[in-house]
Amino acid sequence: MKPTFLLALFILAILLFGCDREKMSPYVAELIVEFTWEGLKPCEWGHPEIQISGVPGNTKFLEIRMYDHAYSHDHGTIQMPYADEKVIAKDRFKEIQRPCPVYKPGRYELTIKALDVTETIIGMGSAERMFPEEG
Repeated sequence: MKPTFLLALFILAILLFGCDREKMSPYVAELIVEFTWEGLKPCEWGHPEIQISGVPGNTKFLEIRMYDHAYSHDHGTIQMPYADEKVIAKDRFKEIQRPCPVYKPGRYELTIKALDVTETIIGMGSAERMFPEEG
């Protein structure tokens, strides 16, 4: 088969099936996300406390994802009900793997998406921090 035909077939498959089927509002609010590793030690049980602002009033769920860019490791994603919290307490999202960098500090990104009742993304924000952080 010719490479051009294979490329066309690949593009057609992406168009038909897509890579990601998330619904996104045309008006996505920017969420302000901050978090701290205070009190956490590498590879021990625990998660950071997250401060969040700019969440739209019609938010019903938050989707939280933690990714380590230093090790290219996805620590997981959870969806949780949202009740107008400005702080997401430490350890509220236990399903996400805790930070456990092996040879060097990890560069962790927390991404939060605000979802409405139809699970359409109506807000999004992220923040990054090294862990462990140097004093």
